[in-house]
Order: sequence, then structure tokens, then C-alpha cells
Amino acid sequence: MPISGVLLTCNPQKCTAAAEAISALPGVEVHDILSLGRIVAVIEADDVEREVELVSRMHEIEGVNSVRLAYHNFEDL
Repeated sequence: MPISGVLLTCNPQKCTAAAEAISALPGVEVHDILSLGRIVAVIEADDVEREVELVSRMHEIEGVNSVRLAYHNFEDL
């Protein structure tokens, strides 16, 4: 089960709406909205393919400029 911490950068004027859309994704939790349009989130998925799909969906959200991996842990349950 992969668990990843990600840092998203987004258009500051659209950051709140982007954070709401991100937190609506299953398995994603937004932990903070930082200054200058940055969002800290955690992804928990059943497998790596699902994790990659969630990151791809984050890239498609209006206002999101980038999604960067900050932490990754994979545990076999």
C-alpha cells in the first residue's frame, strides 16, 4: 500500500478551489494550504497504479501547476 506526501503548486487565486477538488479525490487528504499557492496533501492508495492515477487527476484540476513528490512509503500489508 503506497502512501505519499505531495506538494502542489497552483495559481494563488484558484488555490482554495483546487484544494477542495483535491480533497474530494478518494484516498487524498489535504493537510494545509500554504502561502504563494502551495498545497500539502497525502495520497493513500491500494497500489502504485491507483496512486499514479490520482496524481494524474490532480494535474488535471484547474489552477494546479505541478504535483511534486515529497515523501513515499510502500508497505506490503
